[in-house]
Amino acid sequence: MSRVRFRGVKATPKGLEKDLLEKSRRLALDPSLMLPKCDQPCRRCPFDKLLKKMEKVERYSDDAEALISMASHGDQLVRAYAATVSLAASGKIPFLTVKQLPTGGVSFAVRGKVDQEKLIGAQYFDDPDLRLLAFWDIARDDDLHIYSEEAGMKCSDSPKAPKAFVQEALANAPYELQADGSCGHPNAPLLLLVGWKSASTKLSVCSECAGDVNLLHSLTSRIAARDPTDDFTVDVRYSPRCVAHSECPTKAPFTMSSELKDSYRKGTIDDATLLDRFLVERKAALRRSSGELYILGNDCYGRDKEAFIKALKGSEAEVTAIAGLVRSSPMVVISSSDQTSKVVADLWAEAKEPLLNQVASPDIWKGLLGQSNMPPGLVVQEAYRLQRCKGILDKLPQYSSRGQMGALADDLARAFKSSGKGGLLQAIDRNKPKEHRGKAVVFGFLVAVGEADSRAWQFTTEERDFGKYLSDFVKALLDASGDAYHEALENMLTASGSGESLQRRC
Repeated sequence: MSRVRFRGVKATPKGLEKDLLEKSRRLALDPSLMLPKCDQPCRRCPFDKLLKKMEKVERYSDDAEALISMASHGDQLVRAYAATVSLAASGKIPFLTVKQLPTGGVSFAVRGKVDQEKLIGAQYFDDPDLRLLAFWDIARDDDLHIYSEEAGMKCSDSPKAPKAFVQEALANAPYELQADGSCGHPNAPLLLLVGWKSASTKLSVCSECAGDVNLLHSLTSRIAARDPTDDFTVDVRYSPRCVAHSECPTKAPFTMSSELKDSYRKGTIDDATLLDRFLVERKAALRRSSGELYILGNDCYGRDKEAFIKALKGSEAEVTAIAGLVRSSPMVVISSSDQTSKVVADLWAEAKEPLLNQVASPDIWKGLLGQSNMPPGLVVQEAYRLQRCKGILDKLPQYSSRGQMGALADDLARAFKSSGKGGLLQAIDRNKPKEHRGKAVVFGFLVAVGEADSRAWQFTTEERDFGKYLSDFVKALLDASGDAYHEALENMLTASGSGESLQRRC
């Protein structure tokens, strides 16, 4: 006969069984361990009556059957207490049930007729996260704020965080906060601001430090209340420095949309997303109000596009693309960095094609857009390189016949002209002639571009000496174009002694 397996039920590991039984014994001796303590005088403590009921249950702490019976009727929290104490009375826990929570699975023992959250909260009364499961409905119904500290729970009839709780929450925050409550960059242009009213604390996280976490929900994760966030304010500050202009439109009052703020308060978006979406809203408002504005990092250049372009830092290709775009028509460009790769990424969604048109023709960049794994900045750089290569190579003669040495020298020269020294070295690695004349030609190219010393060991003394002689002819070839290139290549072949002739394509 096959064994029946119950979903969510498993045999109890010995270590966990020992831990649960020990906690059960502790609760049997002192039911108040399970309840919050008043942090300040309350109008009426809702836990006094519960504690008296638990103390009555405590009298039967040695009677497992009686405790299980008590765990089947009456107040749910008292039931959870009776069920938990019954574990020690029975002396064993053969099976556990597993409940999946947002933080992962948790194992607990089912006894009587008790809500699962209450059972988990009671059986893990010393866990600052899990024990709150038993008190959410009480906090909502009685309009309480219950703060779960490492050492226990504190209760208040108003949003007033205990000092120890504040210290623990800040220590457990997802950022290494400084003494001033900032991430270390309090003057950054874009800041998430979280104010904790009862703690008289203000926290700030810049856009560079903000991650895929929600700071507000980290701070409130151990607070049970109707609205755990009611003691907090949330805002975003955007304050770039005005450079050589006045009446900056960024100084005008602006408030993020209520939909965005609500999404953050509900925990459906993280810190980085909040800042990104705020900037989208702010940028749209600035575009409507100003029509033209250029901002890099902490510096606002107003409508001075030339000062904006001059401040860009990055590759020639990206600077060319950005400069061409902003010069073509007035626009709003807001980036958190002066690095061109970041500016290109910020502009990509709305202006990728106009950006690429500044550095290459559509027949070149359209093929690159299909390579989705390339970051925007690299797409611009590659389009720029390919366009430059095409322009350079178009100025060189085409051949129908070159011969072996002619093909080698022509290929290496074109690689250098289109892709620089790096392209030449790659072409050399792809084309390694075995006969001495060809190896001397290769060494001549290495001498001409200053790379001979790093690869000299690959050549014989005779090949090196011949290559040094040929290097002057190589330099002339690398500097030439058009008819001069054809003449330089012929001189190169004559000097090499190859005896080959070139046939130009008509």
